Amino acid sequence: MTKLYDWLIRGGLVVYPERTILADIGINGEKIAEVGTPGSMEGKKVVDAEGCYLLPGIIDPHTHPVYLDNLGALAKSAAFGGVTTVIHYAYAKPGSSLAEVINEYRGEGESDSCIDFALHGGLFDTIKQADEIPRAFELGVTSFKMFIAYAKLGWMTDDYALCKAFDIIGKQGGLAAVHAENGLAIDYIQDKMLEEKADFAARFLETSPDLAEAEGIFRSAYLAKLMNCPVYIPHVSSKEGIEIVAFLKNRGVKIYAETCPQYLTLTWDELKKRGPLGKVGPAIKSPEDQDALWQAVGNGLFDTIGSDHAPKDKREEDDFFKAPYGSPEVETMLPLVWHYGVNSGRITPNKLAALMAENSSRILGLFPQKGRLDRGFDGDLVIFDPAVKWRVAMDNQHSNARYSLFEGKELLGRVRQVFARGRLIVDRENFSGKAGEGRFLATRAGWRPAR
Repeated sequence: MTKLYDWLIRGGLVVYPERTILADIGINGEKIAEVGTPGSMEGKKVVDAEGCYLLPGIIDPHTHPVYLDNLGALAKSAAFGGVTTVIHYAYAKPGSSLAEVINEYRGEGESDSCIDFALHGGLFDTIKQADEIPRAFELGVTSFKMFIAYAKLGWMTDDYALCKAFDIIGKQGGLAAVHAENGLAIDYIQDKMLEEKADFAARFLETSPDLAEAEGIFRSAYLAKLMNCPVYIPHVSSKEGIEIVAFLKNRGVKIYAETCPQYLTLTWDELKKRGPLGKVGPAIKSPEDQDALWQAVGNGLFDTIGSDHAPKDKREEDDFFKAPYGSPEVETMLPLVWHYGVNSGRITPNKLAALMAENSSRILGLFPQKGRLDRGFDGDLVIFDPAVKWRVAMDNQHSNARYSLFEGKELLGRVRQVFARGRLIVDRENFSGKAGEGRFLATRAGWRPAR
């Protein structure tokens, strides 16, 4: 007798990092119960996915739910973009307790998020907050971010404090992340430009130079190696940065590298007319940098793609120098990488599944619960229609930010339906996710070579 599943996703192309197969997927409760031969299964509810790709729910390892989008709003925007798991940075600002901030974020997420979430600890007063790292492990947080930029904001971690944190994280078996730009060099450049009364929008790339990123990556990774701690470098933006990552990996340094969709799909020349809206850190750079990033994505140098979703309250007419860094990215991430990566032949759907789901799951220790469409994994699934043409516009976006860096961009390929732990939460334009349905995920981050 044919088994009856709660949900049957019929006739889609199931994407794994190593292969693509035509199959049906049966979901029971919160889990994938079977991936089987087309026509061999039945369901109480059936979704016809013929002509579509079935992708694992996207895992975004880099989100900031503290600006215009809180944990609830960010989760909804993420879901419409096919993201079913988010890893938020829980930032403990100077004077704050890391453990208290982790508990606050967890409480808000369990109350407001419609999708599952985990947390990175964010250290802004590292020399003091590093002492709380063992307690964070007890709370299910095993990865920690520090900045070696933004000295004027009081966010910069110096080398002494960096080594202290690396030492503790390494001994606990966790993972350190570093915003790797030489902040003091950048501050000097900005001070010179202020004296010159420079046009910061026109000369923005001078304040986020490739060499500052490359030096920051090199120094962070070698200090982490000194302390026997694996390191994760988010938002790599430049050709120089890539070359340092390649050098370090070839030397056997335990380093992961992430880039973001904005660096893969935009250049500063096309963004500068939008003024502060395009101000992100590190800066979106040149066509040469963009080409190098895509080559690194294709050849496996990058381990993950994250959104760096940070929607800030700013307008084109604001003072560019004073405007904050950041932009909304989580909802457009998957369709952008598909359009500019898969459709252009730069990457395969399989590479996308690795970079945007399975690798993050493995690196953060969420595998074998998240990141793959196999029996026993959570029922996190995206039905992606590669034939739909659409245009990014504010009326089809769900962030509280009222701008997108991709406004007006026509894309081929769109998220059609999204399942999160067996629940259909996005069905085209319809949203049925509920606050509080998302669960907190304890991580086991550390050194596990990604696919």
